[in-house]
Amino acid sequence: MKTLPTPMIVLVAMAFTVAGCSSDTGSDAITKRQAQGGSQTSSCTAKCHNGSSSIAPDPLVTNGTGTHGKHIAHVQNTGIPCEKCHANYINAATHMNGQIDTGPAVNVVFFDSTNPPPAQFDKNAGPPVAGICSNLACHGPDTLDWYGTGAANFQNCGSCHSSAIGTRRRVTGAQGDFGGNALIVSHHVTTTGDPAREQCLVCHDQSTHTAGTVRLRIADTNASIVHNPLIPATLEPFCLGCHDVDGAMATFITGGTPTAPFNDGSTLGVAPYPYAKRIAGSWAKSYGHGPNGGHDAGSRLTCLGTGQPGTGCHGSSGAINAHGSAHQVLAARNFTYAIGSTYNEADYDLCYTCHAAYPGFTKEDVLAVKFGGILDSDYGMLTGPSGTDGFNPPYYTDQYGVPKGLTTLFADHNESGSPFNNPGFWGTPNMNLHWFHLGMQVTSLRGTGTSSRLICVNCHDVHGASNPYGATYDEMGYLHVAPDGTNLLGMMNDDAYSTSLLNSYPTYCAFNCHPIQDLTRAWFYPIVE
Repeated sequence: MKTLPTPMIVLVAMAFTVAGCSSDTGSDAITKRQAQGGSQTSSCTAKCHNGSSSIAPDPLVTNGTGTHGKHIAHVQNTGIPCEKCHANYINAATHMNGQIDTGPAVNVVFFDSTNPPPAQFDKNAGPPVAGICSNLACHGPDTLDWYGTGAANFQNCGSCHSSAIGTRRRVTGAQGDFGGNALIVSHHVTTTGDPAREQCLVCHDQSTHTAGTVRLRIADTNASIVHNPLIPATLEPFCLGCHDVDGAMATFITGGTPTAPFNDGSTLGVAPYPYAKRIAGSWAKSYGHGPNGGHDAGSRLTCLGTGQPGTGCHGSSGAINAHGSAHQVLAARNFTYAIGSTYNEADYDLCYTCHAAYPGFTKEDVLAVKFGGILDSDYGMLTGPSGTDGFNPPYYTDQYGVPKGLTTLFADHNESGSPFNNPGFWGTPNMNLHWFHLGMQVTSLRGTGTSSRLICVNCHDVHGASNPYGATYDEMGYLHVAPDGTNLLGMMNDDAYSTSLLNSYPTYCAFNCHPIQDLTRAWFYPIVE
């Protein structure tokens, strides 16, 4: 009795017949074909389509000439699988038949469902081109010479970047970085929707787009820089090139201006972005977070980062991202500007988390007083998380005689009759001025007129200042004066007490109490409590 061949044997025999290959074991034999199931790209290139093959075209060169083709951009650099443009070709009768398939004899390109008709590849385009692609999702209506040398004109950034591309995150759409995502409250292009292609090009250089590296345009010169995600400081020239006194001189779009480069209704240096034009100037000053601010090499800050020492304050929840953030002013961690009169520690997460690494400048040092000491007073209008009356500061330099190693850095001494007094306007002789100010809802939020509680940036130029005393704004003129024998004292310049100087930029006091109080002095450091 004869044993009938199994169905598998029959199928294998048929496959050899169709493919036109013998049973030899050479590198191009069908028996060497790698089984499908992993990466489509590696399946194609591991055994056949590589530089050592004598018959299968190497996809990383063009027609055997050694000139890089579009496979470099699409496959090697971007990670697009072979099936995206060669849909089901692996099962075509003309595949692995012993002949190199090049157009126009054989159509080797079939687009998958992400490029529905009329997306097509014209194999009969004729000399001097070898094929033309048109109506692709990524390229829009462009007609592209597959083997041409010209740069592609990407019509719609969102057609690709509304989805993850290789290791690239989503940029547009409901899960992207801009207005299409309801969770993103602050973004560079401030329209409620996603940016148009022209707006993307204000920042992005596409001359080698899809090459695997983000290239950005310097706003004043249009020079291109390469972003190295491992070194956040590579983005510093890009950020400062726009956030300077003249804005984006070379990259603004049609209809925009250097100070409104995206033409999105927002203007650098105008509320609610009043500080946006002074960042580059402040960054170069001698004190604060900038390069001259005294940070050691390992913890020097830059513009974009995770909110940790050595990176930057702007990002998105611990990631380097200049597109948008769930936090105001593209902050890497929460820092709330428009806030009411109740102190909430989470509103200062950006500052407090970073400053936890710098003893003497922690939230405890800034807000603490000695328990039962001269600064442990009833703060009246303020509400706080601790103390029997709910008004006391949240931290103490000691608690019931147990030292905690904290120092109150900034306090006021209003003792009547002292040469460094004020008339007791607030009804308490001494106070921790950081804690006192953080509870006052007396500012015009970033010049918008919205009432908000005082926050760090009302007094401190966080980017940098010429003033060594807490990097307070140069306009305030805060300085140290002669000691009273026990404590070093500080004050602002006289105009801060006698004029409306603090009412406007950069402090924006909506209710300026200092002219009412007249000259006051603040203990700086040390404070004997």
